Amino acid sequence: MVDHLAWAQGYRVRSARCLNAAKNSSSNEYSKCYRQLAEHYAELARLEEDFQAREIARVCEKSIPAITY
Repeated sequence: MVDHLAWAQGYRVRSARCLNAAKNSSSNEYSKCYRQLAEHYAELARLEEDFQAREIARVCEKSIPAITY
């Protein structure tokens, strides 16, 4: 089974590295590319976290019966 939160953390680390590379780059073009990569990695992290949250909600819905009044 895939650990989506671990994947998200890895993507966030990559995003931070790209932002650092953008800050330290002497080329404006490379800085722009690194910033775009950082945004993509951050989006991948958000998607992984969202998927994990939806999976947890789905499992909880199946395991906890609905309460009717």
